[in-house]
Amino acid sequence: MTIIHSSGVFTHNMAWCHCPGSNPQHLQLLRAGLFPASSTQPRTVFTFKVLDHFLIDALECKTLARSFFEKLTRLTNNAFLDTVPDRYHELMRVSCLWQDLKNQKWFGFGHDMDSGPGPGDLAIFCPSCPQPGINMPLCWEEKWLVMKRFVVDGNFTAHHMNMRQPKLDIFLSDGLGYIVTEREYQAHLASATESKERSACSNHRAVNAANTNRSNLRATGVGTTACARHGCFVPHCIVDFQKGEWQVFLHLLWTK
Repeated sequence: MTIIHSSGVFTHNMAWCHCPGSNPQHLQLLRAGLFPASSTQPRTVFTFKVLDHFLIDALECKTLARSFFEKLTRLTNNAFLDTVPDRYHELMRVSCLWQDLKNQKWFGFGHDMDSGPGPGDLAIFCPSCPQPGINMPLCWEEKWLVMKRFVVDGNFTAHHMNMRQPKLDIFLSDGLGYIVTEREYQAHLASATESKERSACSNHRAVNAANTNRSNLRATGVGTTACARHGCFVPHCIVDFQKGEWQVFLHLLWTK
């Protein structure tokens, strides 16, 4: 068994429990504080500590997964790096699962297997905005000053390139955070009609250039709804711009 810890990469023999009623191998590893890289016949595991260290390094130091694993490789054997097993791809996969599990645990969904998170449940809304039953006084319906104010804006430089193998991009929390559900968004775009806007000035190409299709980009930008008073993003209200500055991309946000 290859074990990746915060101090390096090690290889040890593993003795499984074969008592009647014993848990599967991957559950035995999880109870021991080891996250398996596969659920059937695991041969590589990551300690919970090294996964937490990677998330903190990626957050605070902007450390790439390749750089983080190369650091573990040098901690294991700084003289002969080729002798250390390469588990970079396993780290990429397991770290995504670990982050998703911790997010569900932080939002109160980690201990109940019967009910899962719904749209936007893994995101925090503005704590200062009026929310009935949370921070609203009694008889607030009669106070017209108590209301939520939202703004809608877009970023047209946040480009996302097309993936070579999009089937490998698996959504672990599709629509559960700030971004809308992919299937719902694509169904909304399919039902919308396209209306091309013409510029009155032949030398003004801003509108025409905005509506240009860029086949090499999966998204040409992002649009979102935020709290007008404090600037906090609204859960389940971020969409990708597919082409140009069409208002149809933001129509779905206005119905949320």
